[in-house]
Amino acid sequence: MQKVTKDQVVRTFDATHPPAARVRPGEVFVMETNDRFRDWNDGKSWPMEQLTVMTGPVFVEGAQPGQVLAVDILDVRPSQGFGYVLAIPGFGAFKDQVQFRKKIVPIEGNQVRYSDKITLPFAPNISKIGLAPADGPRPSNAGGAFGGQLSNGQLGPGSTIYLPVFVEGGLLTIEDVHAKMGDGEIAGSAVEIAAEVTLRCRLAGELQLSQPLVVTQKEVLTMGEGETVEAAVRVALDDLAHLLMERTGADITEAAMLVSIAADLRISEMGGKPCHVRAAMAREIVGM
Repeated sequence: MQKVTKDQVVRTFDATHPPAARVRPGEVFVMETNDRFRDWNDGKSWPMEQLTVMTGPVFVEGAQPGQVLAVDILDVRPSQGFGYVLAIPGFGAFKDQVQFRKKIVPIEGNQVRYSDKITLPFAPNISKIGLAPADGPRPSNAGGAFGGQLSNGQLGPGSTIYLPVFVEGGLLTIEDVHAKMGDGEIAGSAVEIAAEVTLRCRLAGELQLSQPLVVTQKEVLTMGEGETVEAAVRVALDDLAHLLMERTGADITEAAMLVSIAADLRISEMGGKPCHVRAAMAREIVGM
């Protein structure tokens, strides 16, 4: 099995990066991610040299512009047995109500031990995953049609993300892996971990997408971002409505009615700008 190590560092989603690995559709491979928060010990300076690292990219044989790449998340395991939770003054929804604090959180089996009294289930997700965009390099915190910073707490083992391909091979890049994340990531931090992520890519010829789409075992999730929650909601709902129109033959009015009675809106990220929102609907309704 091929492994892309954490030493294969890139800092942008970029079509000019040489591939760290080449995989065939259906091939299982592993990507390591870095301990980005190791040396962050005060709230006055941000160690951007660490915070901006990503791993990749992976070239997927046969992936061509205009196609859709399905990335199956098979497993996510912590590589160090612990993670970090941070509070940063001026950042997140609590702003200046908090002091800088960095908490080391042990991960023991399928449990995250937040404190002696509070234990939470290990529920990992990949918050940052994307392909190379068509319009030049994008920074590690960017999001868009290529994927990028999605802050989707449901993008964990057993889920699949579908990404539009803009350059040959796609060039898959990942980072920002969590052991546990609350919807909204309100203080700007989840349980941040270095991880080994097991993936499998395939070409999804049955789909035509202009934006990323996540499918879990039970739900289809469209995602939106914007400077306000309302703007992000608009993007996520428009994508879900158009997906229903394409897959069920509904017109926009019918799709809107169905969204109103069968979809849930969930805040993915409010710790900083932009805001991220997802719209969720049962797979059987969408026909996926």
